[in-house]
Amino acid sequence: MTRSSLLKTLSSIGTSATAMGIGFTIPTISGAAEMQVDGGFESSSYNMLPDKIIPGNLSSRRRDPVIIGEEGNVWKPPPIFTKLGKSRLLVSELAPLSASLNPFASDNELYYDSFLFGSWSVTANLKRKVYPFGPQYLPSKSLLEGSPRNRIEQPGNIVSYETHFFSTIANTASNRATKELGLGVPKTEIIADREFNAVNMSSAYKQLVPVRELRWNPTKDPTRYTVLFDAGLLTEDMRPLGERKGEVSISARRSETGSDTDSGDPVFCSAERSRSVMLSPGNVVISDTETVTEYRVVSKDGNHVKAISRIAVYLTPNPNSREGVLWQETGGKAVAFFDYEMDMKRKLEEVQPGDFRSCVLTPKDVIQCY
Repeated sequence: MTRSSLLKTLSSIGTSATAMGIGFTIPTISGAAEMQVDGGFESSSYNMLPDKIIPGNLSSRRRDPVIIGEEGNVWKPPPIFTKLGKSRLLVSELAPLSASLNPFASDNELYYDSFLFGSWSVTANLKRKVYPFGPQYLPSKSLLEGSPRNRIEQPGNIVSYETHFFSTIANTASNRATKELGLGVPKTEIIADREFNAVNMSSAYKQLVPVRELRWNPTKDPTRYTVLFDAGLLTEDMRPLGERKGEVSISARRSETGSDTDSGDPVFCSAERSRSVMLSPGNVVISDTETVTEYRVVSKDGNHVKAISRIAVYLTPNPNSREGVLWQETGGKAVAFFDYEMDMKRKLEEVQPGDFRSCVLTPKDVIQCY
């Protein structure tokens, strides 16, 4: 089904609400976006759908899956190698990740494989959008018009940005024992620089209300962070609407290492489920999402990685809302998938003449090079 025919079919559905979304567990305030010069986004000329595409007659809804891909191009996904990836990427139905985190545990960080250390130039290509129960089950029209990353993002749009992974002393029980008992050197792990990555992705996707700052303390509590946004929309009398922020809590994480069965190169897969509470003057919006990504080294020097990533969107189980009723009808399963292919190339720095290394600036302004 093409996007234009789908919009025409659904043009009479819905009520009004505030549209928002989450991408890579980064809250966004969705809206019209500027055109991206390098070909990512184009201006939209179709009629806007109502803000909520939840019809009035609950019993009359049909559950026809809809897949929207790049016109004239059927996506052939790359191979998936990990059990975690096979169970959550490319499947047609998905229940929320169940490995819930212990809020009282200290070791709740998502640790990545060592091959992801450094600064990476990333190119992300949205390959398809999938609505397993049909668009009438979506919580926001922005998820039909675009994606959680940009309100008009469509399959085939390509966006480039930079992302950082750095080394840190893991806050684990074994490391605490090592330090307290003087048993040696604590083990380091690789984690994502959530603040840097959030700001850079928001800028790259030209979000109408971009991320200004992400407040995150991985040592104190890696399961929560706060996102602050730049000044955005104005009222009719041209006054600012007030500060907007997102409170994000990560409730489940899982990861798995593996290898490419053909080349033997390392593979790493991660899954993370989060809840975002968007706060703005007079309005609170709650969203549940999950991001699953499998990374695969594709070069002998390890400086080229390819990945497949999925953003899954869930309804929130509020029994006093129409969305809660829809959540019950879908059994709490995901109502939208956004599948991406990513091409990642490590940035190298010449630390001495002829000596090129992978370097990254940490959140504490320390340069790490390996």
